[in-house]
Amino acid sequence: MVPNKLWPVTTGLVWVVLGIISCSSLGPPPPQGVPNSFNVGQLAPQFTTTDRKGQVHQLSDFRGKVVLVNFWATWCPPCVEEMPSMESLCKELDQEQLAIMALSVDDSWEPVEVFFRESNFGLIIYSDFGGKIARLYGTEKVPETYILNKHGVIVHKVVGATNWMAPKMLSFLRQLLAV
Repeated sequence: MVPNKLWPVTTGLVWVVLGIISCSSLGPPPPQGVPNSFNVGQLAPQFTTTDRKGQVHQLSDFRGKVVLVNFWATWCPPCVEEMPSMESLCKELDQEQLAIMALSVDDSWEPVEVFFRESNFGLIIYSDFGGKIARLYGTEKVPETYILNKHGVIVHKVVGATNWMAPKMLSFLRQLLAV
């Protein structure tokens, strides 16, 4: 019998262990801090969006590449916090094999343009101003990132700000690129 004071701790540990045991994914195992999503293993929902230059893009344009579909906003401190590592990731990995689709859920291009003038980032930003794509993906908060393999299948979902240059994350993405 577990004493009453230890019951919450014991129960919590049991749930953590059960959660770890029940996780499964396609592809290499996720690095620490990358939880599996309800739609891991499914083909990513297709969408059409525009970039800051007004060019139209579809998710399917990036088939054959590992794709990070990132939902973010200029008013979101954790989103802004992860931008430098996402920018570094673009420079670190082969852009012929990796695409980052940073989808802004701001209200318009105006705050995005101000943000990029002040930050000097070079990422290509795409619009999701009505949040239609975020809803399609079941995104509940930002930042959220869906990692797709070269076949367009969601292999992992990252909730919250992430250091995309962390050694475990880089190793994980390089494994996806090699497949």
